[in-house]
Amino acid sequence: MYRIAHISDLHISLGNDLGKGGKLIELLEDIKKRNCNHIAVTGDVADNPIPEDLVYAREIFAQYDLMRPEALSLVPGNHDIFGSAPPGELCFMFPKICSEINKGDMEKQFANIYKNTFYDEPLFPYVKILDNIALIGINSMIDWSIELNPEGSSGGISEDRLDELDKILKCRKLDDKIKIVMIHHHFSKPEDLEHLPGHSLWLKSISYKMDFHQPGKFLKVLKKRKVNLVLHGHTHYTGLYVKKGITFVNSSACLIPLNDEGIRKYNIISIPERDNLSQQIGIETILI
Repeated sequence: MYRIAHISDLHISLGNDLGKGGKLIELLEDIKKRNCNHIAVTGDVADNPIPEDLVYAREIFAQYDLMRPEALSLVPGNHDIFGSAPPGELCFMFPKICSEINKGDMEKQFANIYKNTFYDEPLFPYVKILDNIALIGINSMIDWSIELNPEGSSGGISEDRLDELDKILKCRKLDDKIKIVMIHHHFSKPEDLEHLPGHSLWLKSISYKMDFHQPGKFLKVLKKRKVNLVLHGHTHYTGLYVKKGITFVNSSACLIPLNDEGIRKYNIISIPERDNLSQQIGIETILI
């Protein structure tokens, strides 16, 4: 079995750590003892796109010899591109702050800081062949817009990037691979979370600023190209659900669990070996 530890939404901040650096170390210690082959991080590595904060997280990963393409894969989240609202009375300035951020520049910054985790040029989307797995990383952030992305937290995939993704997924060298897509944004609906009534209500109340725009086109490509799993974060709970026959795995409660239980969790994905693909992919939820 090839084992991928899936974590998300670390929100590391060097200036206002609140113990999150220590919690990340606890998390990596737990992953280490479970003999995982790879770690997938689906965004919001830092709370703000400050180079020092992204480097701080990188140095923690480096302590565990993870800054290698065969050991670690990352995609950015909304906090890695647009950041978080200022505290107190300055929070009303956040849409203006977001409007002045160049998404492309922040994406390049993120990719360059973590360039040692790429096999080739650090850019999105990318694909890694790991054993019998094709791991595809996507940046699901869209440009700031007062209509579609007022607080920098909504997502989507542009037509150009959707075409790039489609070309990657239909490549013949992926035909016999388990296809796993990494993305930050979620596709769950409040009704998918009836077992977490508080979280479901929170998701419903903020959905106006956390939407993934035009999900149908994205899901159509995933289904057409027979993607097996989508790993994501963004909503700070851990669980799985199915859309269009595709299993979606959320593992974003590993440091900050914004859910009814308040328990830190993450998932380990177990992929059967090449000569034993009749076995099902395993998804195990780990409590920290």
